[in-house]
Amino acid sequence: MKMVSLIALLVFATGAQAAPIASKAPAHQPTGSDLPPLPAAAPVAPAAQPSAQAVDPASAAPASDAGSASNADAILDNAENAAGVGTDVATVHTYSLQELGAQSALTMRGAAPLQGLQFGIPADQLVTSARLVVSGAMSPNLQPDNSAVTITLNEQYIGTLRPDPTHPAFGPLSFDINPIFFVSGNRLNFNFASGSKGCADPTNGLQWASVSEHSQLQITTIPLPPRRQLARLPQPFFDKTVRQKVVIPFVLAQTFDPEVLKASGIIASWFGQQTDFRGVNFPVFSTIPQTGNAIVVGVADELPAALGRPSVSGPTLMEVANPSDPNGTVLLVTGRDRDEVITASKGIGFGSSALPVASRMDVAPIDVAPRLANDAPSFIPTSRPVRLGELVPVSALQGEGYTPGVLSVPFRVSPDLYTWRDRPYKLNVRFRAPDGPILDVARSHLDVGINNTYLQSYSLREQSSVVDQLLHRVGVGTQNAGVEQHTLTIPPWMVFGQDQLQFYFDAAPLAQPGCRPGPSLIHMSVDPDSTIDLSNAYHITRMPNLAYMASAGYPFTTYADLSRSAVVLPDHPNGTVVSAYLDLMGFMGATTWYPVSGVDIVSADHVSDVADRNLIVLSTLSNSADVSALLANSAYQISDGRLHMGLRSTLSGVWNIFQDPMSVMSNTHPTEVETTLSGGVGAMVEAESPLASGRTVLALLSGDGQGLDNLVQILGQRKNQAKVQGDLVLAHGDDLTSYRSSPLYTVGTVPLWLIPDWYMHNHPFRVIVVGLAGCLLVVAVLVRALFRHAMFRRRQLQEERQKS
Repeated sequence: MKMVSLIALLVFATGAQAAPIASKAPAHQPTGSDLPPLPAAAPVAPAAQPSAQAVDPASAAPASDAGSASNADAILDNAENAAGVGTDVATVHTYSLQELGAQSALTMRGAAPLQGLQFGIPADQLVTSARLVVSGAMSPNLQPDNSAVTITLNEQYIGTLRPDPTHPAFGPLSFDINPIFFVSGNRLNFNFASGSKGCADPTNGLQWASVSEHSQLQITTIPLPPRRQLARLPQPFFDKTVRQKVVIPFVLAQTFDPEVLKASGIIASWFGQQTDFRGVNFPVFSTIPQTGNAIVVGVADELPAALGRPSVSGPTLMEVANPSDPNGTVLLVTGRDRDEVITASKGIGFGSSALPVASRMDVAPIDVAPRLANDAPSFIPTSRPVRLGELVPVSALQGEGYTPGVLSVPFRVSPDLYTWRDRPYKLNVRFRAPDGPILDVARSHLDVGINNTYLQSYSLREQSSVVDQLLHRVGVGTQNAGVEQHTLTIPPWMVFGQDQLQFYFDAAPLAQPGCRPGPSLIHMSVDPDSTIDLSNAYHITRMPNLAYMASAGYPFTTYADLSRSAVVLPDHPNGTVVSAYLDLMGFMGATTWYPVSGVDIVSADHVSDVADRNLIVLSTLSNSADVSALLANSAYQISDGRLHMGLRSTLSGVWNIFQDPMSVMSNTHPTEVETTLSGGVGAMVEAESPLASGRTVLALLSGDGQGLDNLVQILGQRKNQAKVQGDLVLAHGDDLTSYRSSPLYTVGTVPLWLIPDWYMHNHPFRVIVVGLAGCLLVVAVLVRALFRHAMFRRRQLQEERQKS
């Protein structure tokens, strides 16, 4: 049967209609970190495809032998796994270009002719048919005979859009897409070619084409038979090519004992590491879901009865079929006792690269060395300059066209960085532009920014000095020909947990005499040897500050394995609280790229066992009486099932002003707070731990499960991170309110020579007091010196009178 399916698909591939590859250019990389979810799918029966309504559709293109090796591999792989797949389970996915990542309309001009999007197809799905429905507009100044927008999928021709000067707007136009063009990671590109009477000017603003972000891509898929191989993890639970938020059900026993929760947290953080910015949610069940995939964690004798009693002889990982869904996969993380369950979880968290191409594995004990402070794999080092080539692939630093769009370099740092007297950080930028008389250097430049804030602009070609020209003529100094190098400074306040360097090339073509055309496509790039240097920073900051938690999980992620942190849960947590705990561990793993192997799980009556650690409290107000004492150092109290402002004296408010005078000008005033946190409302409270100086307590509280789950989801959403500030955040959906009322405390250390600078930094009152004290000291010294000099002169005069 497999051979028949393989032959059928290969015959289908040879008849695929495609145009020769017109360009080897990579797809335009979408910017931003919030990537679109895959829309809900609705099962349908396969339907006949209507004819295309556009010029030169793919279905009318001549056959071609063009194709990539990766496409061929995908065809063979899908064919081998398509045997026995029924057509009665076909599913149609319809999503707009906006849902694929287009933040606005895809606008193309002569200087930026290429726009595109990237999207993925799950590895367990096979595309059977697809259609692209586009709408938009094209400039009425374009010439229909020599202007067009060419649409390609993975460099395979889909269709062409041509302008109509009498009707600039077009669409909706439909293009059928050959399903053989789809692979796991896909690039949908729109390439603009413009023509006009006279000389063509790529920077002419009157020549443009735009594809609406509301255009739709419709894909029909059928499921492939599951391949239950541990080496494929994180598949089938998560596919890295599919840019959507992930939901992975966990099945746990109702007891929720600390050892099983720790094992589950290690697995959740590993999946968080894999999903990274996409986000992940772990709903918790006591029984296996009727459909789809799930992860079951627990001792073998306590696993759900539907799985039978698997025979295990130690820590075991196993993939089996969902008892209610043959296409679903259940991952078992089990052992004969709870310690073996933890060992099995470490087999995924730290041994995923050695997982076998089999459905079962016996896990050997794994020794994990403790982490050092501030060494999370996701944080860039602060002990040396870091090459941009270490942070992103070289392709992410390259652009094509006169204005190729923003080249982004994301990076993460611990948010507690501090420099002496606000010494700025250094960014050494090296970039390349085309050699020869192509660009008008007077109008061409590179703009450099960070976190959407402008820093500096540089000409693409600086005027060479006479010495440089002489050295170039004799063949000296040509090694870096064409490379411009500059060093600029980054103010410390512009760098926080999640950051992004941004480079924007804006080039202007050089006017050619006699209307000779210049190159239609040029290449520019930021050199991967460019560096960012944060080595003049130290780790110290004032807390509480929930913004640090939202941006980098600080202070808990100071140690990537959370070995200096503990999670405090109710004595009998429900599934909602446990789900919030797993979501939070997923957030920590996505932040540090490291499993949380060092975290401890305790109940409120065992907090004294972890008194020297940072504490994360997850609770509902109905059972929060046992943890209310942990907020003793905050300005808020929990009593009678309500969160409210505690009693504060006038002197405490004055003292806070002396500690942090900038709070007087901030919007987070110590407003009176009182709420039951019901109806989906949740609260994040941060304060110094009453059990140990310099340690932090973070409490996530809500009157119901919905509010608790929403709090954790907010932490992983970049759009809401800027709203998380102060020591208290009240959240109702995306509506966030921040407050600052609790006393401040210091976390971290600096060298002795830097202590005065730290003590005076941003504290004008302290400067005034120290200045006055210094003036009084100087005056006292001068008065005493003058008094002694006056006494000396008096004795001299007396002696002279006696002699006379």
